[in-house]
Amino acid sequence: MILKNLNMMVVEDDDLQRLALTQNLQNLGNFYEATSKKEALQHIKDHKQFDLVFLDLDLIDGDLLGLELIRPALETGAYVVVLSGRQEDESIMTAYKNGCHDYLCKPFNKKSLELVLTKFTMAQSKGELRDFLARDYITRDPELMKSLEIINDIKLSNEPVLLSGPTGTGKSYLAKLIHQILFKTEERFMELNCSEIPENLLESELFGYEKGAFSGAETSKKGKLLLADGGSLFLDEVATMSELLQQKLLKAIEEKRFFPLGSEKPVSSNFRLISATCEDLGQLVREKKFREDLYFRIEGFKIHLKPLSKRSSDVELLLKHFSKQTQRRIVFTPEAKESLKKYYWPGNIRELQKLVNKLSIKSQGIINENDLPENVRLNNHPCLGEPAPTSESQATSAPEGEVFGLSENQLAFVEKNGLRTFLQNIENKTVNHFYRRNNEKVRQTLGQLKISNSSFYKILNRIKAQLT
Repeated sequence: MILKNLNMMVVEDDDLQRLALTQNLQNLGNFYEATSKKEALQHIKDHKQFDLVFLDLDLIDGDLLGLELIRPALETGAYVVVLSGRQEDESIMTAYKNGCHDYLCKPFNKKSLELVLTKFTMAQSKGELRDFLARDYITRDPELMKSLEIINDIKLSNEPVLLSGPTGTGKSYLAKLIHQILFKTEERFMELNCSEIPENLLESELFGYEKGAFSGAETSKKGKLLLADGGSLFLDEVATMSELLQQKLLKAIEEKRFFPLGSEKPVSSNFRLISATCEDLGQLVREKKFREDLYFRIEGFKIHLKPLSKRSSDVELLLKHFSKQTQRRIVFTPEAKESLKKYYWPGNIRELQKLVNKLSIKSQGIINENDLPENVRLNNHPCLGEPAPTSESQATSAPEGEVFGLSENQLAFVEKNGLRTFLQNIENKTVNHFYRRNNEKVRQTLGQLKISNSSFYKILNRIKAQLT
C-alpha cells in the first residue's frame, strides 16, 4: 500500500516536536495542526474524517487532556498515535485502554515513526484484504480466514511464501491471488509443477538453455526463473524435486542469479518465490529426503489450506460459486446440500467443482439427493467403492488370503473389460487406499507402495480424471 493523499492531524503544543512531525509527514498528504483540545475538536468537527492522528497527552490547557481526544479521533476512522514524555506503565496502559493504536515516547526518532506508519499500513490493508477475500477467495472457515491474514505481512516483505495442504485445496489458485495482491496484475506469474515434468526437463524449464546446450536445443530458451523477473515464480509440488536440482535452486534463490544450461554467463532475476506442497516438508527434512537449507530458505510465510472435509461450512458457498460459473444454472435441495456437506471430498475443491459441472448438464435444474453420485450419497470414494477406514487397523483388517484371491465378479469384469482395465482399477484402488491412509503424504505412500514418483503421479492423475 502506497502512503499518499492521507488526511492527518497533529495535536502538539511543543512547537519543535510539532515541526519535526509535520516535516516527516508533509509528503504523505494533508495535515492539520492543533495546540489545544479546543482546536483539535474544531478540526474534527470541520473535517470529520482523518487517516492518522497524533495526540500529545500533556497539552497546554490541561494535564492528560490528550486522553479525552482519543475517542473523538477514533470516531473519524483514524489510526490514533499518542505522543508523550510519560513512560510509566500506568499512562501507557490508560492510553491503550482508551483505544489508541500506538504510543510513542518523546523524543521520538524517524525510525519509530516509520514503524508506526508500517503498522498503520497493515491496519489499512486488513480491510482491503477482507474485501479481496470476500470477492475472490471463497471461505467462511474462521481458522482459514485467520491464517490468510498473513498476506498483509507478505505485502510488506520480500520473503518467500510456502503453501501447504492436500491436493485439490486450491494452492495454485491462492498463489495467483497472492501474486495479484502483490503486483496488482496477472502478468509475470510463472508457474511450474515439479511433479509433472521429468527431472531432465525440469532443470531446463527452470533455468533455460542456450542454443546447442544439448541434443535438440536448436534455439535458446528462457527459463521460468528469468521469465519471473519482476514478478512471481510459483513452484508447485516442490517436494518432488531431486536433491541435485534442490541444490541448484537454492543457489539461484540466494543469489538471484544463475547459469542457463550451456551458458558461461550468469543472468539475474529478481522474483518473489511461492512454493506449494501436499507433503510435510519438515518431516522430509528429518528423513533426509529434502535439503534443510532449502527448506529454511523457502518456508518464509506459511499458509496451510485445510481439506474440504474439515471446512463443511464452505461447501454451500462453493456450490453457489461454481454453479454461477456454468452456463446453465442449477439449484440444490436442502437434502442434496446436506449429503454434500457430509461427504469427505478426497479430491477436495477440485472434485466439488467437477461434480457441479457434471450436474449442470442434467436435464432437470433442481438437484435432489438421488441425483448425486452413489459414492457421494454413501460417503464413499468413487475409486474405492467403500468408506475410508477410520483407523489403520480397519484399513488392514482383511484376511491375507483375500488380498490375492479373485472373486467371480472380478473375473467377470476381466472377461468383459479386459485385463488392462482391471489392473488399472487395482492400481487406482491401491494407491488411493494408501494415499488416504497416510493423510495424503506422498513420500510415505511411495515408500509403502515401492513405486517411483512418476508412476505414483501417473496413477493419481488417472484417478483425478475419473472425477471429471
